[in-house]
Amino acid sequence: MIQTVTPREFGLMFPHPAHVFNSVAFAEHNRHKCDDGDVRYLFVGDTKVRGGIILGRRGDMLHTPFSAPFGGLVTNRARRFEAVDDMWREILDYAVGEGLGLRVTLPPTIYDGEMTVKCINSLHRLGLDATLDVSYHLDLQRGDFRKSITGSCKRLLNQAVLSGLEVTKVDSIPANVARIYRVVEANHLAKNRPVWMSLDDVEATAALVGADFFVVTHGGEDVAGAMMYPTASGVMQLIYWGDIPGYGELRPMNLLAYHIYEHYRAAGVRVLDLGPATEDGVPNYGLCVFKESLGALPSLKYTFRTR
Repeated sequence: MIQTVTPREFGLMFPHPAHVFNSVAFAEHNRHKCDDGDVRYLFVGDTKVRGGIILGRRGDMLHTPFSAPFGGLVTNRARRFEAVDDMWREILDYAVGEGLGLRVTLPPTIYDGEMTVKCINSLHRLGLDATLDVSYHLDLQRGDFRKSITGSCKRLLNQAVLSGLEVTKVDSIPANVARIYRVVEANHLAKNRPVWMSLDDVEATAALVGADFFVVTHGGEDVAGAMMYPTASGVMQLIYWGDIPGYGELRPMNLLAYHIYEHYRAAGVRVLDLGPATEDGVPNYGLCVFKESLGALPSLKYTFRTR
């Protein structure tokens, strides 16, 4: 049985979602990105809490997530396969009853792997179309960064160390956020890729989730930067990173990756989620090669949608 609840009720039912993108605070922060602010908090169950989902309407489709890398079911504990099947069947029936489609992007299996695997199987058997993206992550428990990188990456890292670059983790004050945003914007524009978040949005979201920022400088000039989110217990996710065109021969990205890895390893973080290297399932070969040179491991990230 599906019940619509208020954001406050949903937050009380599910106080500790498996990742930040399934939190009420994150959904409410992005409510304006849905048509008419139409965000729906659904409780799936009867007399007991079984699970829930946050859906945002865009056009004729209900999305989870509606403004994040991934969403999915919210539960307070592991659920049996039968219960997962029942929840997705009821959610799909709800969408059909509303005259709307359903689009679901699940997290990679480094997040709540047991539930994610069950959801993949369940949505597949319900007959939804699937797109398979490839996401990469670094296991920080493997030890020193240099142990698992490729030989070419070691050479480029050594080159970066000798090039006079400096890497600094900076306070997330507006001036520093703007510095890193300008670097990322220049990088994306040079590659004809959009920056989906505005500077105002980056600043507001950084304050909400407690984002970290890193900047690489050369001779006092910003040449590369990165923004990281604490997305789950023991997991940091790379949201944006890039270098300024014209500085690639200094290898700032290799040095930036090294410093980020070692910073979070020292802080006790387990995993760095480097995000996808595909778009609509199609790989960016250069990006795949770069992430694999860092010792990153691939996993699948599924998006399901009704026909």
